Amino acid sequence: MHEIRLTRDEQPIPGTVLYIGPFGTKALQDGTSFDFDWLYTEVVSATIREAGMKPVRADSVYGPASVLDAVWRAIQQAEAVVCDFSCRAPNVAMEYMAAKLIGKRMVYLSQSAEDIPSDIRGLRHIPYSNSYADMSHMRDELRVQLKAVCEEPVQEMALIPMATGGTVPARAQVVSVSREFVVVRGDDGAHGVLGGEDVDWARIVPDMTRLYNVGDRLDGAFEMSPSGGAKYTLLTGRPNPWQELATTHPVGRAFTGTVHSVREAGVFVRVAGPLNGLVPRSALPPGFHTVPGARLQVAVTEIEARRRRITLHLDGPAPQGTSPAAPQGRADSGPVLAVGDRLEGEVVKVAPEGQGGYLLLSVEGRRRPVFLHCSAMTAELRRDLNAGGVDRGEVLDVEITHIDLERDRISVRDIADLDDQEPATAT
Repeated sequence: MHEIRLTRDEQPIPGTVLYIGPFGTKALQDGTSFDFDWLYTEVVSATIREAGMKPVRADSVYGPASVLDAVWRAIQQAEAVVCDFSCRAPNVAMEYMAAKLIGKRMVYLSQSAEDIPSDIRGLRHIPYSNSYADMSHMRDELRVQLKAVCEEPVQEMALIPMATGGTVPARAQVVSVSREFVVVRGDDGAHGVLGGEDVDWARIVPDMTRLYNVGDRLDGAFEMSPSGGAKYTLLTGRPNPWQELATTHPVGRAFTGTVHSVREAGVFVRVAGPLNGLVPRSALPPGFHTVPGARLQVAVTEIEARRRRITLHLDGPAPQGTSPAAPQGRADSGPVLAVGDRLEGEVVKVAPEGQGGYLLLSVEGRRRPVFLHCSAMTAELRRDLNAGGVDRGEVLDVEITHIDLERDRISVRDIADLDDQEPATAT
């Protein structure tokens, strides 16, 4: 144990569950034998996968140092730990205490309450035996408890700053805001810079002033550079969807996706998780129209993870219903719009509260502007409206809330920037 420094220098890997328990075939208190390797392979690991997580067994962890060092690293990296106290295995007790030391979220198993160490015997555990009914109950309860513990707030020991870099989870307060970045101060007085690329995996935020104000509290982490500088990020602990994208959606891959939004730049189609791909307007056939929720056959043209951009192209004919015709007698000859559609609108008139409290926005395909009342604005936009901070020509993201066909009037609401993934040129 003298080789192991029980200090935190690894961060959790989301979705990873470490199993700590006896190995091989062991004799139980009633004199029968039980195969714990079978239990892990056929029951525990299968249940963890059914819960949508990745199982890791302590004795399968390898590294350049000692076995204990490798297990300590695995404990740190786990999002949750399943600990089986059956047979009073010494390694289980030691590894349990190491996991407890850093505040790991844990689920406990045991074939006998007597096998749980006496000083922690009050722990709630899932009992099981070799019988089919008990094993089935244990699987169901394990699945439920894994979901429950992973929804609990994280209260783990913080990572120690490393001389060559590292990540230190910390809450911080915004002390300065500009379009390009936000300066934060941690509770310990440390300062860092939060850039637009460290807010959301789906896109790079072009204007930080739309999201943050001085005094806002953030829950992120400081990332230390070897030179001693620090940046602040909100992405630590959140799976990076770009890492698997090249495998699941390589260039040339064709698939049917759902239209997320229709913008001036083109059509955004959901690709994977929170990521949208763009079919550029220039790549669409003349007269092509579609609406959010429609299904399109598309293929991947290019992936630029650094710029958070996925470029798509249509692959085959557009499905029926994606090019609706304008109804007879309609004054507007543009595409049919529906409540819930998301659009880009260019400000053509500004009326602060006291003068009406609204904006008029020009949208592509409509002769008449759409109407955005102050009551349908985000708090930030409403404040800018009354402070003279909204200019004609500014482009806003909006969603249709009401359509009056008789008066040919469309009302919209302002939506947050992060609802859509912008093309990289907008960043």
